[in-house]
Amino acid sequence: MTVPASPLFTDLYQLTMMQGYWHHGLHAREAVFDLYFRKLPFQGGFAVWAGLEPALGMLEGLRFSEGDLAYLEGLGQFRPDFLDALRGWRFSGQVTAFREGSVVFAHAPLLTVQAPLWEAQLVETALLNTLNFQTLVATKAARCVLAAGSSPHGGQVVEFGTRRAQGPDG
Repeated sequence: MTVPASPLFTDLYQLTMMQGYWHHGLHAREAVFDLYFRKLPFQGGFAVWAGLEPALGMLEGLRFSEGDLAYLEGLGQFRPDFLDALRGWRFSGQVTAFREGSVVFAHAPLLTVQAPLWEAQLVETALLNTLNFQTLVATKAARCVLAAGSSPHGGQVVEFGTRRAQGPDG
């Protein structure tokens, strides 16, 4: 799955917070946050961690294009000096996480981002969207395989999920 590498794949709130940090000289301060979930999906006992590869690819490719900057300027909410600062912006943080495909549980930190404050602020929404969706799909697939394992058909699973599932392009 390809994850959009646009920094506009976020909430407007994240962008306005970035500007606030930049304006007050706080943007370079180190921030650390963990992604985790509170409740297991499907009333199950585990989840299957997924989406790390596309999430890391998204972070690597994240850039503000001239079109992105023109859009933000047109909103009338962003200062020209802040928009100029975004021209060369790249994600420079570090990410640590469980290995993709790991069985994980509620309240466990699944991914940790350590980055300058404005970078951490920006990437939170896209990471949550990507990793929550991928983990949900992987968990459902694992539950289907486990359920089929005791069937007379010997654990065969056929799925037509793209007909009804919605990914980040939906």
